[in-house]
Amino acid sequence: MAGEASRVVPLKAGGLPRSVEKAPHSVQAEQALIGAIMLNNRVYDELEGCLQSDHFYVPLYGEVFRAAEEIINHRGVEANPINIAERLKASQFNADKSLFPQLTQIFETASFSGDARSLANVILTTFRQRQLMGLAVSVHGEAVSATTPEKVEELLDAAGAELFRLAEVGGNSAVSYDLRVYMRGVLSDAMEARENGGGLTGISSGFVDLDKILGGFQRSDLIVIGARPSMGKTSLVLNMAQSIVAGYQKGHPNTGPVAIFSLEMSGKQLGTRLVARAANVSSQQVSSGSLSDAEFQRVALALNELANMPLYIDETAALTLTGLRARARNLKRKHGIGLIIVDYLQLMSSPIKGDHSRVQEISMISKGLKHLARELDVPVIAVSQLSRSVESRDNKRPQLSDLRESGSIEQDADVVLMLYRNDYYLSRALGTGDEAATDADRRKLADMKDQLERCRGITELLVSKNRKGPTDTVKLFFDERTTTFRNYAPFGQQ
Repeated sequence: MAGEASRVVPLKAGGLPRSVEKAPHSVQAEQALIGAIMLNNRVYDELEGCLQSDHFYVPLYGEVFRAAEEIINHRGVEANPINIAERLKASQFNADKSLFPQLTQIFETASFSGDARSLANVILTTFRQRQLMGLAVSVHGEAVSATTPEKVEELLDAAGAELFRLAEVGGNSAVSYDLRVYMRGVLSDAMEARENGGGLTGISSGFVDLDKILGGFQRSDLIVIGARPSMGKTSLVLNMAQSIVAGYQKGHPNTGPVAIFSLEMSGKQLGTRLVARAANVSSQQVSSGSLSDAEFQRVALALNELANMPLYIDETAALTLTGLRARARNLKRKHGIGLIIVDYLQLMSSPIKGDHSRVQEISMISKGLKHLARELDVPVIAVSQLSRSVESRDNKRPQLSDLRESGSIEQDADVVLMLYRNDYYLSRALGTGDEAATDADRRKLADMKDQLERCRGITELLVSKNRKGPTDTVKLFFDERTTTFRNYAPFGQQ
């Protein structure tokens, strides 16, 4: 909870004392797995990184597992009783010089012939039980003193984060700080990008030119999409979501299920837009039912297609950061979501109370969303309203400075995208009348109409910040009737 008000306590599961009787554990499973690993080091590979030394109940077995892991991964020699005892000879477990005999006895009685994962599952299950029991003790103690709404909110978020961490235990998520681990990740991304022709390493946005600049939306990144009202922010993120989940259903790489937290529009309103776009009719036609037989058939087909999409919509109004994080963790655990969209950031309720400015509150929310992106290891797209200062300028293209009045959004974001539609501002300037007082006014009016026709539908998506690459401007085409963004092509090639 970086940037948030200090927690009641940094909650941590596993506070259950070892002296507590009947703490769940299985000495037999732990000993059998240690023996199997020493008997055949390839057993360790079957665990696929799901087990860590601190998952063991018996400290000795946890330390032996750690030693075996280090020998297998870093030394390139066999993790047998001799090498493990040598590595631990100066440890507390060999104070009476009995470690080697103990390891030898385990080795000689090892008769493992089953599945290493089944033993690991027993160890993980009892570890989780102990952790949950410890968390319950910790939460109970803190709940007694959490006497204000703010402290209860903090405690709920801390407990939710710890429960999510426990849910992820054993999910191939072993932590390693060895640089070689990250170097392998860098190499893997580079090889993937090379195979894709220098293209995607993240989730595709659905827009070719944007993907070329960003390489897709990268895991753990916070992407901010900013614009003034009526630019099409919601339509853009819906386009992206629909494209991503459609690709996921077809088995395309660089896709995944998507979660949308819609704080402004209802799920039904979003559904109407999605159907209208898929059926190539206007949202107004879908809402009013003014459809021809052919259009109604297209709508019915679109409904059936969309109903099965792994797109999850939460329409809770005034959602708090704590509530959003709890829901996102649940969706990640249950459905494996690959991308989160928040529409829009300024409508979220403050995570703090008291005498704080809205700028401070927004800063806390943006920091919390960045923290969530890292915690769940998914891209988080946050739609943001820009300040009114845009409207007072002759050139109304948005700038990064238009975000600065909304706290630290610019600093927290890894990518900032800004929408600009010149046809919107030209239409507003023209108004509804065609009268002009002078020839100069008439020429100016005619020139504006000509500009409007030439730029109608053309949208600029400004990549104003890109922490990992260049900034640039991407052109998209916007169909106002169906509120659909498409890859831009020059007129005559649409």
